[in-house]
Amino acid sequence: MKYGVVSLIFVILAKDLVVSAAKLNHPRVLLPIFNEKAINFTLEVDEANCYKWTASREDLISVTPVFRGFSECAYHAVVTVRTHDRRRNTAIVFAEDVTTGETLRSDVILDVIASLNVRTATRKLYLEEAPAMFELHAFDEEGNEFFTLEGIEFVWDISELGGSNKPPAMRYLTFTDSPYHTVPLALETFEAEGTKGHMILLEGINTGTSKVTIKMPQPEYVLVSPIEVYISVLANIIIEPSEVTILSGDTITFRILQLKMDGLHEITDNKQYYLEVEDLSVAYLHGSSATGGRLGRTQVILKDRNMVDNNKAGDAKGPSALLTVAEPLKLGISLLPHLNWITVQGHQHTVAMDLFTADGQKITLGNRYTIASELDESIFAVNLRTQNGSHLFGEAIQEGITQVYGSYKDLSVQAELQIFEDLKLTPLKVLIPYDPSSTKPLKVQFYASGGDNNYAWFSGNSQVLQIDSQGLATAEIRDVHSSIASQEAFEQRNSLITHTTVKVALAKNYKISRLAYIYFLTPKRLEIKQYNFETAVEDYVHLHLAVYAWDGNSEHPFTSCENLNFQLTFSHSILQQESTGNGEKIVPGACHVLRLRAIADGSTSLRISYVFKDQELYDTVELHVFEPLSVLNPVENEIVLPVGSSRNLMYKNGPQHIFTLEAKLTKTTVFDNQVIKVSELNDTQTSIAAFTVLCHSLGETELTYHVHNILIKPNITAYKSEITTKVYCVRPRFLQLFARQQLRESCPLEHSLSLLFLKDKENKFEIEISIQDARNRRLMNISSLWLDWEFAAGDKRYNKDGLMHTQISELNSIYGVMIPSRDILVLTLPDVSPNFSVKGTVARYNDKLLAHLNVVAEKPPFRVKDPKNGLISTPLIENEVRFQTVNRSPMSKEFIHIFLATNHSKRISLSQGSGYFELALSEQGIVSANYNTKARVLVLTPIHLGHVDLELTDLCLTNDPSRLSISVVGIGAIKISCMDRVERSSRIEAIVRLFDTNGNLLEIDHKKLNMYNVSELVFDPTILSIRLGEQDNLGTGEIRYFISGNNLGETKIIFQSGKDDHVVLSEPLNIHVFTPIRLHPRNITMVVGSSFQISYHGGPKTNTNVMYTVERDNIASKYTVSIKSIEYIPASFSDINSATVTAYKLGDTHITGMCIIKNPVTNRDEVISQDTVWLHVVSLKAVKIHVPLLHIQIGAVMPATIWGQPFLSPIVLGTLQNMKVSWTVNQPDVMEIYNIFTEAGIDYQEEDLISVRFRAINSGKVTITASVMLEGGYKLPPARVEISVFKRLELVSPKPIKMDSILVPPSSMIQLNSNIDNVVYKLASKKSGYFSISPNGILQTKEILGRDQIIAETLDQTLSIDIEVKNVEYILVTLLPTVKLKRIEHKIPRGMNFVFKVSMHDNLGNEFAETIGYANGLHYEMATMDTVDTKIDNNLTFALNLHRDTKNVIAIGLKDPTGVKPAYDYIKISVVESDDIYPTKTIFSVGDIICFNSPLTSSIWRSSNEKIVPINKQTGVARVMHYRPKMGEKIIITNGDTGNRGGFIKYDLEIRDFDVILFTKSLDIFSGTEYRAKLVLRNHVQTDKYNNMVALNISKCAAHLKSEPVDFYSCRLIAKNDLSRQLLKLYKVEALFDAGSGQYNCRLELLSNFFDLLAIVKSNDVDLDLEAASSNGISDTMSLKLVPGVKVTPESIHVRDIKSQELHISGLNKALHKVQVTPSDSKFIAVDLIEYGHGVSKYLLRFLDGLPLDEQLYVQIISPDTEQSIKVPILINTALAPKCGGRPLLYQLLENLGFILTTTVIVIISIWVYMSCFQTQSVTQVNSEGKFGVHLDGNSSITPIIFLFVVIADTSNPQNNSQGRIQQYNLSNESFVYGHPRLNSPNRSNNSSRFN
Repeated sequence: MKYGVVSLIFVILAKDLVVSAAKLNHPRVLLPIFNEKAINFTLEVDEANCYKWTASREDLISVTPVFRGFSECAYHAVVTVRTHDRRRNTAIVFAEDVTTGETLRSDVILDVIASLNVRTATRKLYLEEAPAMFELHAFDEEGNEFFTLEGIEFVWDISELGGSNKPPAMRYLTFTDSPYHTVPLALETFEAEGTKGHMILLEGINTGTSKVTIKMPQPEYVLVSPIEVYISVLANIIIEPSEVTILSGDTITFRILQLKMDGLHEITDNKQYYLEVEDLSVAYLHGSSATGGRLGRTQVILKDRNMVDNNKAGDAKGPSALLTVAEPLKLGISLLPHLNWITVQGHQHTVAMDLFTADGQKITLGNRYTIASELDESIFAVNLRTQNGSHLFGEAIQEGITQVYGSYKDLSVQAELQIFEDLKLTPLKVLIPYDPSSTKPLKVQFYASGGDNNYAWFSGNSQVLQIDSQGLATAEIRDVHSSIASQEAFEQRNSLITHTTVKVALAKNYKISRLAYIYFLTPKRLEIKQYNFETAVEDYVHLHLAVYAWDGNSEHPFTSCENLNFQLTFSHSILQQESTGNGEKIVPGACHVLRLRAIADGSTSLRISYVFKDQELYDTVELHVFEPLSVLNPVENEIVLPVGSSRNLMYKNGPQHIFTLEAKLTKTTVFDNQVIKVSELNDTQTSIAAFTVLCHSLGETELTYHVHNILIKPNITAYKSEITTKVYCVRPRFLQLFARQQLRESCPLEHSLSLLFLKDKENKFEIEISIQDARNRRLMNISSLWLDWEFAAGDKRYNKDGLMHTQISELNSIYGVMIPSRDILVLTLPDVSPNFSVKGTVARYNDKLLAHLNVVAEKPPFRVKDPKNGLISTPLIENEVRFQTVNRSPMSKEFIHIFLATNHSKRISLSQGSGYFELALSEQGIVSANYNTKARVLVLTPIHLGHVDLELTDLCLTNDPSRLSISVVGIGAIKISCMDRVERSSRIEAIVRLFDTNGNLLEIDHKKLNMYNVSELVFDPTILSIRLGEQDNLGTGEIRYFISGNNLGETKIIFQSGKDDHVVLSEPLNIHVFTPIRLHPRNITMVVGSSFQISYHGGPKTNTNVMYTVERDNIASKYTVSIKSIEYIPASFSDINSATVTAYKLGDTHITGMCIIKNPVTNRDEVISQDTVWLHVVSLKAVKIHVPLLHIQIGAVMPATIWGQPFLSPIVLGTLQNMKVSWTVNQPDVMEIYNIFTEAGIDYQEEDLISVRFRAINSGKVTITASVMLEGGYKLPPARVEISVFKRLELVSPKPIKMDSILVPPSSMIQLNSNIDNVVYKLASKKSGYFSISPNGILQTKEILGRDQIIAETLDQTLSIDIEVKNVEYILVTLLPTVKLKRIEHKIPRGMNFVFKVSMHDNLGNEFAETIGYANGLHYEMATMDTVDTKIDNNLTFALNLHRDTKNVIAIGLKDPTGVKPAYDYIKISVVESDDIYPTKTIFSVGDIICFNSPLTSSIWRSSNEKIVPINKQTGVARVMHYRPKMGEKIIITNGDTGNRGGFIKYDLEIRDFDVILFTKSLDIFSGTEYRAKLVLRNHVQTDKYNNMVALNISKCAAHLKSEPVDFYSCRLIAKNDLSRQLLKLYKVEALFDAGSGQYNCRLELLSNFFDLLAIVKSNDVDLDLEAASSNGISDTMSLKLVPGVKVTPESIHVRDIKSQELHISGLNKALHKVQVTPSDSKFIAVDLIEYGHGVSKYLLRFLDGLPLDEQLYVQIISPDTEQSIKVPILINTALAPKCGGRPLLYQLLENLGFILTTTVIVIISIWVYMSCFQTQSVTQVNSEGKFGVHLDGNSSITPIIFLFVVIADTSNPQNNSQGRIQQYNLSNESFVYGHPRLNSPNRSNNSSRFN
């Protein structure tokens, strides 16, 4: 039971794993092909793992993985169509899981668009509705839809129907203009360009019908037919009511409503629409009101005056309503909405009284008729009553009961309304913390009130919460969804363990109910809800704790958490926890309060935590005795600013605000708001207070900062701090510019004229700006000042716009607050900027900034008053600086290669630096370096191969010298990357890579390829031609060539460079030009379930993969060596170049075979040749019998086969599974039917009778019927053929003469031979038009048919020979009769080899003479080639080797079948494994004895190597003697006639050396006399081998063997102690093969007697080791324990009289004490113990009267210690019979007459058998300790009589052994002295791990 449950769980898990396996979103994709557009499509794996993406045909598509962030993993990939070949192609995209290796695939099919179609939800648009989207879909010629049309342009045209004077019905709307849609990514480009893609929006603007025409603008799709769609635009109108029943004469008013965007609008009065009634007798209309007439039913139809009938548009009938006129049958009453007359106060209800017709239809009552009603309105207030009285709208206002009455004419109704107090439920929401450590169930009491006090309680989840009838809920949450689910929810921030509801409802009306919610949540966050963070010593801090749960969207506090254990951790012990005391009221949202007392000043960090599910929930607060308030920046505590500028002011320490508490930090500032404006910065650190100070006007003031905390709790003491800062708002007065750079003293530049500066990497240069006021105080921010900048180069005038520049104010961040650092001017200069000047002027205020700040500056700005004249003016505030800028390094490279060539040099521009350099080469003679100062160009000219370093030192700049590493190289090596084969008339790409003399790829100037002097050499230019290709998209050192195949053959190409001794050659590349691949057959017709093999010719000769693809793989599939449906077939001449196709469903498809090799250029598989054949899968509806002749002579044989209609070959039909063919003949005495293998003993059954043989027996007319039944029992119509059998004309008297001529086919040759030499042959006539004859007898026939004679002449004799030239009418295959099976088989045994003869026959069935090489031999075809080995001989014979199971059909025909109808003879090959073939395994090791078994009658056995595996030619018993380590060598054993090429069967043996010796037991116990330890020799691959005799019948095989010593291994006995060493000399140890058991043994034989052994052993246990070892060191050891057993003397008791006899039992004393001796029958035998001595026990046997002669008596000795059971037989002399019985002798003789006769017969037969057959056979005698063989031959001294006695004694007395033990000869069982070893020894069973 336990294992069953585990297995069930495993199956479930395995199922889940399979279900959850990863897969691609699309396993098959169809994409269109365009000439100028590449289509993209995204593939996605549904699991976000790491995948590697590849494509099988990168010439067709490309695959681009979509990586996420910086990850190298991608589970998305974009497939892009790369080909423009307008034909169907298929590529495969693979996604390989990098972790597991699992590979997913998607087939990408590329094809052209054949047709279009528009898909939309509707063909009708409605006014005032959102525009409808119309999407275009494309299809191929087979109707398959393309997966995407994104990015493809289409033309959409809208035209109107009904004339051009009508307003347009619709318009095209872009997605951009639509408020209801977003622009699809694929249409963004079209929207921007004003074109249209595969989707558009159409919006109805007027009612009517329009035609939309769509076509493709691409030139390649000009033949694709446009499509037209007719769309109607309607107003979205409904008629209310849509179905109504009224009374006759009553009136109902219809409303016409139009649905618009903002709702329904009534348009009843609109003149465009009107109503019509179909049947005016039922009702008539007046406007929109209908009045009922006669009883009946009619339609009320809405008409639109703007709509015209249009058949093309397919306008539907307008909206309508159904109107019925009927009479009432009953009056009904109900209380809405609950349909229940019990309710509570405050509920709104409607009392509805309705009339109903006879069929239950509700009648809508108009104003003509009324219904009367009555009820108590004091408890149910009626707020509204309809005019006809059918509905009363009101509210239940008071408790009570009232009767409600209603009446209409003679119809009435009554109901009772009960109203109760309003239903209430408390509490409505409960949050409970879930703590798995608490096992106590939670109980919650719910209270309900109101109603009738009779409630029904419901739990939303009874597994979580149960509620009783009193509202007491009990929650049990320990087993909710398992801990795993809770942990997952906890980790995903969803703390809701579970939740449920409690519902209370009135028992009499469940619709009136109230609901309460209960949530079981895990604690997710702990928070200190409220606290005072500062206090004095001995004062208190109260912390209000809240614990929250998370529901996925928001947090919720628990109602109470008093049971949770909180831990408090202080960083400094300045506070201590005290009891709650004082009754501190908990704040809302909190669940617990902690009270802390301050005991010292300072600050501490308090951590309050709670542990839940191994996760800690905590919160931390800082409690302060705070530091004094101080200024942080500026340190001088004063601010100097111009008007309109600001600066941040920072303070630190003081009271602070902690954001997790409900405390408010109050800050106040005091200042002159006429001078400055102050605002606080909030995004600062806790201990920092920052303010922004803005100068509003000129002047100075003080800023005072006050800070204190105002908390919500009134018992918190606030602490106030303050500080004052001076602020100056001033005018600017001075400008300073700073720019400096240090130059070398050796610099030739004039220092007085310019400064030289090094640029940074971005060509940026900085000038620092400083502005002071009149007191030389630096302004801390100048952003409100406007500075003008002018630039000049050289002596030119200043220009304001001549250079890119930016004025930047640099800031420093202090605790996140920005503080001004400096102001700089950043310039962007060109590469060389000599003698630049920059002048700055403080011109004015930044008016825009000041206006934005609402600051009014003084005018004129910065005004000063001249003390002399009192005039006010703006002072000139300016400064300037001059400089020159250069880069740090003059060179862009650090390493260059220069190719050594004539007149070749390298020029390097040095535009950077100062322009003055010093050059230094590390070595001379390799390159010359010259620097042109004016042009600033460095010229390097190569001189010699080598390497040199050039150092450039700038004479002005202080930067480090620049170094250039120069390598002068030549061409050192040439390598070619190219495919080694090309199809004739095609070309391949070759990449030639040039390597320099350093081994690196050479940088090539493709515009100067002649410089490299590269040329090609083709050994045979007639086969290949080479030309230079395009030199784009190449890597370093690569040159592209194109190689074209001109003629078939192989040649080599070499690329070379250089001259004379400096020539560099590439390795020769051998290229094979091959013919294109061609598949056969070209056109295949199959039926569902059949198989056929496709072969190919042509293509490359070796090392080529051929992949087969099926266009529609649901029709046929390929079975070859495959990987993920990609089939690779070896394409060498020695391999089977074919693929098997199996048909699955009806249809047509084509199969493509592609030669694929890996292109070393792209390192991808490429198709180098391909071909396609067509496949047609048809249904099999009828069959036909094909016979070559309908008239045949007696004695002739012809073939007959079943063909499918119209033309399905037997090759195809023969592969169908479970197709049965039964043949019947109406006159069996005229025609005989048999199969070709009948003579060999193989009788095919109905499923294999696709082809048979007809033999004509007697003359007459016969009808042959073939009935075919397909799989599933479906029978086809029977096929019949009528054949006439005739007698051949012969002369019977006076002398029988038969027409006898030699038949010869046209255009053939035969050799005539006679029994006499020197015969001359000639024509009987002078000239024959049919044949010619040479004198030596060579007959050559012509193409003319006819008959003539040849004369054979000798000196004295002549002979006339008739020669007839006829056409071959059919061929016949015959099995050569050299094979016969032992018994009838219905299938061919696997491994058989047959030889067949092919004969030719004329139109009468006569056989043609054997020709010389007629028709160039034979040709054959098969459904599957790889299952049958076929060999064609030259003499019209062929052989089949059937080495595999198969269901096949072979067609044999002539290579030239001209005139032969039918051209083939068909043989069904049905091969299965036979039970008569043994062995079936092929691997054997040295030492194995193999008993072969064959189904053939032949007894001739042969071995291909008698030294390794000799075999007995008669018995088929072979022994593996040696091993020869030769790769792939197999020893072939054959049975049958192999010499005469008859039928035979073959066994292939793979011989290996044994490398394992293994005892069958690891330890055992033996009694000491003799012991045989069984072992097995095997190879390590033979894990299931337990015996070295391989036989189907071991006993039969053992009869042909004998036991004998072996030399494969040796055995020795190993002593473990001194006692065991004494025993070694007593035993003989030898390696032996035991023929009886079929196993190898190590035999121990006691050389001394048993008593000598007892004398040494005594009562001790002796342990020994037995080792078996081979000469090469392979060994195994088993442990033996020697325990001598008891011995019985005598072994049998002979009773000649009734005197008593003694029985002695010897052995160890401890064993003798427990021996039990009992007779088999105590009525005749008594056993008494005489004495017990040392080592011997004596017993007395007393025989009683009446001993029976016909009963087998014995004495049984049982020794429990030695586990022995010995039977001593009692043999009674017949002379004792009168004494024992009182019966007469004659009576006893008659009584035993049967026994006497039987014994006599057995003796006689045994003597005869022995003398005849067993003179050389072995006899196995079984003794007490084991088995040994006694070889008896003719010279043996043992007579036959003695042998017979031994056999009979062993049969009748199984106790006949030396020690009286039971030892029965059994090949499968083993006798054990001390019980079965499995019971007392480890590793004893046959399932021992030693064998596994």
